[in-house]
Amino acid sequence: MAMSSNLGKNHPWFEICHSRPTSKYQVFIFPSAGTAGPYYRDWDKDFPEYEFSIIVYPGRATRFGDKVITDIKEYINQLNTGLLPFITKPCIFIGHSLGSVISFALAKHMIDTKNKNHLLKLLVEMGRGPPHLQDPDIPYEQMNDKQLIEHLKEIADPSAREIYNYPDYMQMILPMLRGDSKVGNELLENIPINLPIIVYGGEKEKNVDEEFLIRWKELTTKHDLFHVRMFPGNHNFQSECQTQVLQALKQDLKQFF
Repeated sequence: MAMSSNLGKNHPWFEICHSRPTSKYQVFIFPSAGTAGPYYRDWDKDFPEYEFSIIVYPGRATRFGDKVITDIKEYINQLNTGLLPFITKPCIFIGHSLGSVISFALAKHMIDTKNKNHLLKLLVEMGRGPPHLQDPDIPYEQMNDKQLIEHLKEIADPSAREIYNYPDYMQMILPMLRGDSKVGNELLENIPINLPIIVYGGEKEKNVDEEFLIRWKELTTKHDLFHVRMFPGNHNFQSECQTQVLQALKQDLKQFF
């Protein structure tokens, strides 16, 4: 039995959506800033050969009492021992926004240190330009509370905007968001990795258009396998357009597995 399947949903660094000991592949989803990514929990429904897990960052969900990490190197140090030992099958990293930065940095670390890199087969990066280029959005730590809340409402899935009207909730997550922003805005080296990358984006996101997303191609040597898909949503298009995104993901995974 795979090591991850023994852990149920209680491992501090990841939550297994539905345990599948006989799965052929593992998928690890790295969510965006300020969230534990609950809307990913049913993504595995039509992927019976894959075991999906959601990375749980410190400072939220089951790790609410843990200190928020504000440095990408610290993320990599902790994931090196908190996640990599549990990668036991060919796997895919899916990252959204902040998660794109963390997943790419971890992939590069795995390749550089030759630690489970033979099992990592694909990166699917969503909702952020390549991390060797400056994010065009104003960093969260440079916004006041009102500006940040309005920004969050603008980019949110319309069905989830109401949550930002609750002051107690916002005061709880704003420090977390600003800490996450420090990580998400760290620039990584412009050194391509020998791993396929595909990129998804939202057509309504003002500062992350297809032209910007295409520059992820500079970070992979597998240019023939690189492509960008755009969806009719904003920054959180993966929630707004979940059906279309999962259909595209199914097509893309068939290309590799």
